[in-house]
Amino acid sequence: MNYFPHPPSSSPGPQESDDLNLRKLIDSLSDHRWFIVTITGLFLLAGYFYASSQPRIYQADALVQIESRGANLAFMESLGEQQPGNPTAAELEILRSRMVLGETADRQDLAITVEPRRLPVIGDFLVNHGVSQDLIESLTPAFMREWLGMGEESHWQNPYVWANESLRIARFDVPDEHVGSEHILRIKEDGNFELWLEDERQLIGTVGETVQDDELGYRLFISQAVAHPGAEFRLTRISSLNAIKNLESSFEVLPRGTESGVYELTLNGADRSKIQPTLDTLTGVFLTQNVQRHSEEAEKQIAFLSEQIPQVRDQLSNAEGMLNDYRAQRDSVDLTFETQNLLTRVVEVENQLSELAMSEADLAERYRPSHPNYQTLLRQRSQLVAERDRLNAQVNELPETQQEVLRLTRDSQVNQQVYVQLLNQLQEMRLVKAGTVGNVRILDAAILNPGTIAPRIPLITAVSALIGALLAATLVVLRLLLSRAIKSPEQLEELGLPVYATLPDSGAQTGLTERIRPRHSKKGQEVFRGLLAIKKPAEIAVEALRGLRTSLYFAMLESDNNRLMITGASPGVGKSFIAANLAAVCAQAGQRVLLIDADMRRGHLHHAFHGKGVKGLSELLARRIDAEEAIRHSDLEGLDYVSRGSVPPNPSELLMQQSFHDFLEAMSQCYDLVIVDTPPILAVTDATVVGKLAGTSLMVVRFDRNPPGEIKAAKRRLESAGVNIKGAILNGVKKTTNSRHGYYGSYLYAYR
Repeated sequence: MNYFPHPPSSSPGPQESDDLNLRKLIDSLSDHRWFIVTITGLFLLAGYFYASSQPRIYQADALVQIESRGANLAFMESLGEQQPGNPTAAELEILRSRMVLGETADRQDLAITVEPRRLPVIGDFLVNHGVSQDLIESLTPAFMREWLGMGEESHWQNPYVWANESLRIARFDVPDEHVGSEHILRIKEDGNFELWLEDERQLIGTVGETVQDDELGYRLFISQAVAHPGAEFRLTRISSLNAIKNLESSFEVLPRGTESGVYELTLNGADRSKIQPTLDTLTGVFLTQNVQRHSEEAEKQIAFLSEQIPQVRDQLSNAEGMLNDYRAQRDSVDLTFETQNLLTRVVEVENQLSELAMSEADLAERYRPSHPNYQTLLRQRSQLVAERDRLNAQVNELPETQQEVLRLTRDSQVNQQVYVQLLNQLQEMRLVKAGTVGNVRILDAAILNPGTIAPRIPLITAVSALIGALLAATLVVLRLLLSRAIKSPEQLEELGLPVYATLPDSGAQTGLTERIRPRHSKKGQEVFRGLLAIKKPAEIAVEALRGLRTSLYFAMLESDNNRLMITGASPGVGKSFIAANLAAVCAQAGQRVLLIDADMRRGHLHHAFHGKGVKGLSELLARRIDAEEAIRHSDLEGLDYVSRGSVPPNPSELLMQQSFHDFLEAMSQCYDLVIVDTPPILAVTDATVVGKLAGTSLMVVRFDRNPPGEIKAAKRRLESAGVNIKGAILNGVKKTTNSRHGYYGSYLYAYR
């Protein structure tokens, strides 16, 4: 009877697909949850550190009203003229213009930038959390205080600026060629300072006093300095255009309501002491220029009227003189009733034409003749000229004396009315100028809002944590997609390797494992000291080895001998751990077991028994010692072992000698079970030599490490050498989310 389990047939059965599905994805994410949590935590801390290291941004706001129209001149109102375009939009553009922003930047010295020198990497983080110079001094150990220049009679002369330290500069003039260049200013004792110039030259001065160098073109006035001696600041004088751009980038206009004409002005910045004054200055400049711009119209009209009034007064005097002279010559000729009415109508038309002439002079400065307002004035003038021509035709029908008296009287009255009208307009323009308020009002003065608007530390921290979680999950998914390693016994059975046992990953084994570096080797090697089957006999992995012991009992009934070879495709699969602990559980069952370490290159089974590697298999095969000296007894009754011995130059040749065959034959007669641990088959050919002499051979496969191609190559190499692999042992199986009802959970039954 054949008790050896055969590979599964090709008949259809419930097998798990290798393709990625939702269940596999969720299980993989759950299995790597601590990896995801760790990466998420690291990103969360990094996000918090980054956000906390950014400059604190403050905001001030003000409220202004822009009316749709300003004050109009009286003569324009009489013409019904409307202000062209959208006055509110024009005022908003003026508010953002370089005229307003530039004057604001000049008044607030925004072209001077002061940047404190911070401790690298963590300086901004510490300052933003209120770490001051005094706190640093109190926390600095005594041995570091002397090294850092913090003696009992001196202060810390470090160049870094801490919390509650600042520098205020009212004036900083530099030569044109050094505009935009960075200068280092260091605070000294007793309120002194030194400014480093080009060619390592210094400008030394005192806070509160102007210091200058006329030869180099430097002038500096520091109004306030709150910093410890040794603190350094970076001073830069930027161009006016860059200062305007910086102000424009932090300034914003937001409408309040729909077509209300009310706008909210906001200004952001890192220097909370300058934001509110800067916004106040900006609104003040905007209001002042608005009033001045509206009063300029009245000033122009006053200048025009002041120029016209003397000319009209002279014309009036000449007209009155000519009328009086003519009457004196004609003995006071009077006008008839019809002529008087005609004169009244003529005077009215002439007055209207005079008013239009004044309006046309003003419109000519504003618009082209094709403008609608200008065209309206021209049509009115043409109508009045036609009326005047018609009246003049009636005048020409009068007697000569009446005609002359009418013309002279007309000139006198027209000039008189024009003169009075000009005087009235002059008085009106003076009143308009005195009462000009513009169309802009400041409703709420600038005020600094409490708190900060940036950085948004909770949001940045949360987003960083989310990015970390997504990145970690993506790595897990990519690993799942790219990994082709063995993860289930079914995959080994599909390769023609029946699975004798699946050993779960043991956390207790980690406590028995340590990393050493052998002599003449650059890489470390993990070894285990002690046997898990003895230290922790109730471990699930040990129970799995007991199941393997039972399976081997039946599998080896048809074998030619009682020798078992344990090999693997690659290093680090746990074959030595399985060989040693399998030997222990077999010895615990009453069998006499011999464990042979046939890995004469890197074998380390002797560490499990707290022994030494010398005087082992290599010396035995070289006939330097005999079998009695090579075989060592362990603390477990019935279990003996043979160490690897000294590392020989030709391990494979030693295994091929007749002495190794004779040794195995002799040991098979003395022991119930002989277990041989060999090197990885894909690394060296030692396993093929041992496998020819062993009745049963098993291959250890590491869970989620050995790909199917590697197992196929190892199996092919052994079979090509005539070694029949009876099956495989799946080692290091990790409990997954969906393993509750699988092969892993079967080992938990005995301990529940």
